[in-house]
Amino acid sequence: MKPEAADETQTAYEIETARFREVLAKGRSSNQLALFDLLVERSRDHRSPKEVELAIALFGNDAMLDSTAGSGVRVYVHRLRKRIDDYYHGKEGPRLVIPKGVYRIVLQDGEATDSDADLPAWLRRLIGLPPALSIGLVLIACACVAFIGWSLWSTASISTASKSGSRQALLGDAAKLSKPLIAVGDSRLLAETPDQRSIRRMILNPEVQTRDDFSEYLKAHPESFYELFDFDLNFAPIGSVEAAWTVQDRLGLTGGATGETGQLVPVSALSADLLESHDIIYVGRLSQLGILESRVFAQSRFRPEGYDGLVDVAKRRKFQGQVYRGEGSASAKDYGYLAVRTGSSGRRMIVLAGIGDSGTNAIVDLMKTPHVISALKRKIGGARNFEALFEVTGSSGAPSQKRLVSVHALN
Repeated sequence: MKPEAADETQTAYEIETARFREVLAKGRSSNQLALFDLLVERSRDHRSPKEVELAIALFGNDAMLDSTAGSGVRVYVHRLRKRIDDYYHGKEGPRLVIPKGVYRIVLQDGEATDSDADLPAWLRRLIGLPPALSIGLVLIACACVAFIGWSLWSTASISTASKSGSRQALLGDAAKLSKPLIAVGDSRLLAETPDQRSIRRMILNPEVQTRDDFSEYLKAHPESFYELFDFDLNFAPIGSVEAAWTVQDRLGLTGGATGETGQLVPVSALSADLLESHDIIYVGRLSQLGILESRVFAQSRFRPEGYDGLVDVAKRRKFQGQVYRGEGSASAKDYGYLAVRTGSSGRRMIVLAGIGDSGTNAIVDLMKTPHVISALKRKIGGARNFEALFEVTGSSGAPSQKRLVSVHALN
């Protein structure tokens, strides 16, 4: 390379690193900024720094004695690489990259072409996590795939007439669905760390459903600033997944005789554009509505309270369900919520939910009894848009019982 060309490249590199550093400095992680500065500085060397060198620079000399320091470095590098990728997403021209297998930051022309770029995003994230955590999450994913296969096989025998009756009872004359999506409730997984180097466990926090929620949570709970980290991972309860597959089949959305399909998506993948162009069928816990929550309760007489409560605003009455049945618990009470509403764009939203899984399953079971849904709508004069609340009780090993608490029409 000619000297003048090398100078131009170095100048471009310095401009780009300075620009990204300004963005990074606005974040909350001083260690991530320190790592970036270190990699930029060492990128001038022909030899990339070793993992142990980065560990000592980030965590001090004690890193020599800590077997988890290497995992901590990989977590920070993975997080920094993702932050860089997010920054350049959709942008053209030169970009900074952290090449796989080396600890340095380089300037690259055009879009990054990492060797794992064609892998699914969730798999790339798992690869970047500490080995013990990534193996556990992969096993969970495999179990879900096996479960899904079983669900497809076990529900294949439901008759087309039954499916048609369920949809007709629920939606009336306007039973045709427009590009339906079945949204499964999910929650953000957060990594809990005692020392910013190793991950103690992955946790669910009902207050945190999105990245923005996490930022607001940290503002309200500064003591968690260095204890919780977001890897952009979400978790859907197996009960919600099972219920969603049942709904897909009961409403005839498996691509069978009618040819209609209803794709399953996590609620965290929904966007405002999708809500304006698709009919949405939500299945899951009320605490996991995510982006749908404001729309579901906009004209409702209810509002959610915490992760296990629902309040009747007009009557000032609170309904509290049991999300997690305790060990040795002989019986449990939950609440199921059913709603059908039409948005301003004409797109419909169907909500089959519960405070806990028992409530969700009880509402989904209504899809097996179209005559019960028809009788329910007769109570409100056949209104197209409505909401209903059921009390659900049951004991271990026995079918749950439903009792209608409230039903009324919606505008």
